[in-house]
Amino acid sequence: MAKGAQATVIAFPKKRKPAEKARKSGLNHNKEGSVRNVNSTVYVDFMYLNERVRESSDLPWNDENAKEVRKQLDKIVVAIGDGSFRYAEVFPGSKKAEYFTGREKEVFKIKETPSDVLCKDFFDSWYRLLKSSGRVTGRTLLGYRGYVDLYLKPFFGEMVFADLNAAGFERFIIWAKTRRYREKEIAASTVNKCFTILKIICKSVAIEYGWADSFNPFFGFRKLPEDDPYEEINPFSVDEQRSLIDHLPDHWKPHFQFAFAAGLRVGEQIAIRLEDIDWNAGLLHIRRAMTFDENGKRVVGRTKNRYSRRTIKLIPAMLAPLKAQLGIYERFNGEYFFCSAKGANIDINNLRDRVWRLALKNAEIPYRDMKQTRHTFATVGLGCGENPLWIAKVMGHRNTEMIIRVYGKFIENAHGTLDGGLFNAALLGEKGKEK
Repeated sequence: MAKGAQATVIAFPKKRKPAEKARKSGLNHNKEGSVRNVNSTVYVDFMYLNERVRESSDLPWNDENAKEVRKQLDKIVVAIGDGSFRYAEVFPGSKKAEYFTGREKEVFKIKETPSDVLCKDFFDSWYRLLKSSGRVTGRTLLGYRGYVDLYLKPFFGEMVFADLNAAGFERFIIWAKTRRYREKEIAASTVNKCFTILKIICKSVAIEYGWADSFNPFFGFRKLPEDDPYEEINPFSVDEQRSLIDHLPDHWKPHFQFAFAAGLRVGEQIAIRLEDIDWNAGLLHIRRAMTFDENGKRVVGRTKNRYSRRTIKLIPAMLAPLKAQLGIYERFNGEYFFCSAKGANIDINNLRDRVWRLALKNAEIPYRDMKQTRHTFATVGLGCGENPLWIAKVMGHRNTEMIIRVYGKFIENAHGTLDGGLFNAALLGEKGKEK
């Protein structure tokens, strides 16, 4: 290189790379999402709610099917862009349909409508919530589950709540009447109980999903007329009580003497423990009852309500059979004050079928259920002129309302007249004179 000459940099040409192949070509060139050949089937591949999705079109791979699916995918992309795409509507058979329906509700704040909620699904969630709330007893849960499983689910289970209306309820009544319980047509009261529970469920679902102002499936519907359940009250006369006691085995005489004298519920009586009786003060504390859990297993639980948790001042007619029972209890020293003939806890079914029913037959008294001992206490007490407040307290009622409503017709003329004669005589100063 000559002195003073400036050095120059020779630029060598860079090695050329082959032209980069476009990431997408053909059907998918410059388009969102892809149509792919997967095992000779046309698949779509796209992004939804920030997640990659691959779904089969169930069409065999060929140019015609691929082009048609590409058109559909373009529509999907547009729908995703404007927020109108709903996964389950386009891919109803997809395993991801339920998942994305949930994501859509979360992202787009979509509320379920009565057309979206399947009855059987909410029946189950309602029952689980009720069970976990602790608001109802196991026996009540058992009853609810029976009505739901035997009647409501089989008929309404596959419907959505939008399907429920008065016309559908009439069809349910016709269907329910074809059911049999112990080889008999189910009673109107059973059908109505189904509607009572269904109404509770409908109220619950309306609150949960915010339908309260617009959801009223019971509009225009009326329950079936039914007999007064208390028309079945058939109390024992004093003579019948004595005859029945005479035909009982000695072991069971104190049990039923006390049942007639105290009017306790059967479950309350067989759950009495020795420590519940205050012999010195002459008091009996009712603190528990034998009942059922949600699986139908007999358990000791709380009383029917807080008014049933009570203390009874024992009158001589109550105290005498308790003292007789004390000797039986001390012989076996069992868990409960009243016990079976072998000292075991009492099984109500066995007591009814092997003891009660046989004694009635031998005494030639028409069959009546054991709960009639409680009804007998109320009617005999009122018939003797006892204060309804005392009767209500002993029986564990809140007030005298039920006592008067249920038992009043049995004692209309216990110590008076049917036409107000004594009242009239009292106002006119003619005490003791009857019209």
